[in-house]
Amino acid sequence: GRRARPGGGPATLVAKLQSSIPPMRDVANAYGLYEREVVFYRDIASTIALRSPRCYVAEYEPASHAFVLVMEDLGGLTPGDQIAGLSLDQLRIAVDQVAGLHARWWSRAELKGLEDRVQPMGVAPYHDYNARHAAGWETFDKFLARRVSKETRRVGERLCHTLDGVIADMMAGPRTLCHGDFRGDNMMFAGRKGRATGLACVDWQLALQAPGPFDIGYMMSASVDAGMRRRHEKRLLRGYHRRLLAAGVEGYSFKACLLDYRRALLIGFTYLSQSGAVADLSHPRTRALYDVGMRRIDAAIREQKLARLVA
Repeated sequence: GRRARPGGGPATLVAKLQSSIPPMRDVANAYGLYEREVVFYRDIASTIALRSPRCYVAEYEPASHAFVLVMEDLGGLTPGDQIAGLSLDQLRIAVDQVAGLHARWWSRAELKGLEDRVQPMGVAPYHDYNARHAAGWETFDKFLARRVSKETRRVGERLCHTLDGVIADMMAGPRTLCHGDFRGDNMMFAGRKGRATGLACVDWQLALQAPGPFDIGYMMSASVDAGMRRRHEKRLLRGYHRRLLAAGVEGYSFKACLLDYRRALLIGFTYLSQSGAVADLSHPRTRALYDVGMRRIDAAIREQKLARLVA
């Protein structure tokens, strides 16, 4: 075969690029992903009604970051399909079940004791959003060309300078425990003949403390067809708010709930932008996730007038 040129060639270039990127395990350790998920299964899962896989072993060793999770097989359930979008049945169950999680932990004193492992938004590692969004924006903006409106791209540019303020405003109100990555591909549904009757959530590595509508807006931003969201979001959000009040949450108006929801739609935008800037968009499913997700966010930005939040 052909000999590689001294000091160069594709193999050498790939090796250099790979050496400059922290291994995924190092990134996970820096963000505390493994410890956070172990903490959830060991200390939190039993306190909430929202189902997660039954965990038989959950151990974490801080010095080495070694961990082990042995969990229930959920093979009998049907995974959500983020590209196709969640059905109305699935949406209703997801909103109802996550409301139970939020109500259970709403403004609880125990949240303070969790802050070193399940952090609030605005606190490391969930901080410096302006810089993180800006770091990948130019790359992701090129992907968005001819896919979304100019308004959405202007909002994306503004987030480089205003996102920290959006987060600070959101965190000025009450907070609770949130799943943090509440999207279709992390949901497993019980039911038959296409009708969802139950929900189990997986992947609790990004659990955080935030206003409850964080999970709702994040889910709606990219996991729900724009038409479905448009027709049902207000009714679903009112049902979510009523569920909180019925569970004893006080002093949280629907107006505040709606505003937190709108802010959370923007968080869905930056999550796609930050991850999309480094994702392998040549892979068909990965590309489809970002393509359909951003088209849905594009519609939400126009219809919910989200540009006003970053003016």
